[in-house]
Amino acid sequence: MLWLKKTDYYGQLVLMLLMIISVPVFYLFLFMAGLFLLGCWQLISAGFNTPCFIHSGFKKQIIRYWICCAADLILIFLCWPLSRLFDPDDVQVVFWIGITGAAVIGIYYIIIYQRLIEQKVLRNELSGFTKSKL
Repeated sequence: MLWLKKTDYYGQLVLMLLMIISVPVFYLFLFMAGLFLLGCWQLISAGFNTPCFIHSGFKKQIIRYWICCAADLILIFLCWPLSRLFDPDDVQVVFWIGITGAAVIGIYYIIIYQRLIEQKVLRNELSGFTKSKL
């Protein structure tokens, strides 16, 4: 199962790097499309990996991730009804704050996911070492 987590992690990392590389060529169009794909991918990944995060001692980090995701999604989705009440240019400021937050949350998930995988690899190495000594 560890190879599946590594594949998931490296896929997200490659997508994130492609997003960053695409900015000078395609400006924000591919970055935003990549951010949407990465966000959906990370929500699915976090949904499946939350029990693993909790059992591995990353409960505080994954709860922080879910709280930040919920707050950011609420902020982004509130921009649509707020644009009818306020000047759309003013609401764009809130929208771009939410988009920036989504990028930061994506980086945060990559970091805690890497730590989880490193811990799993170390745990597997240690369990193999202790089994060989018996």
